[in-house]
Amino acid sequence: MSFYKEINPIFEYLHQVRKLENYIVFDVLFSKSWKIPKKYIVEDKFLNNGTLEDKLYLSFVSDFDENNLNLIQNNILGIVRYNLEREAKEKLFEDRVSELKNIFDKENLENLKKLKFELTQNVLVDDGPRKGNTETTGISELIEE
Repeated sequence: MSFYKEINPIFEYLHQVRKLENYIVFDVLFSKSWKIPKKYIVEDKFLNNGTLEDKLYLSFVSDFDENNLNLIQNNILGIVRYNLEREAKEKLFEDRVSELKNIFDKENLENLKKLKFELTQNVLVDDGPRKGNTETTGISELIEE
């Protein structure tokens, strides 16, 4: 695969790529509202640099070999996909709440009591505790499992 095709999916978030002895470092800038799932972090090869240009400034360090470079690229791409989906879900939730609010504003109480929600796809509702939401020391507000 070409270098362009490898870099293109993360290009928007890439701040710089640099060589550090026998390592390669990918510095990325993400929205401050983004979370970093722990599964995408190799703790001794990740650095939270704080903020730059009002964005999260993170560094991913990799040994200079194909497997490790692929892992870093996949981890960065995983973080991007996770957060884009999270943002889309938040937007959809806000839209649905707004629609529901409009319905409640317009309808009378008797009609609202008859209101039912029908899902077109099976949705699993789990009211139990979620497993594994522990956070990593040092950047706990940023990383989630």
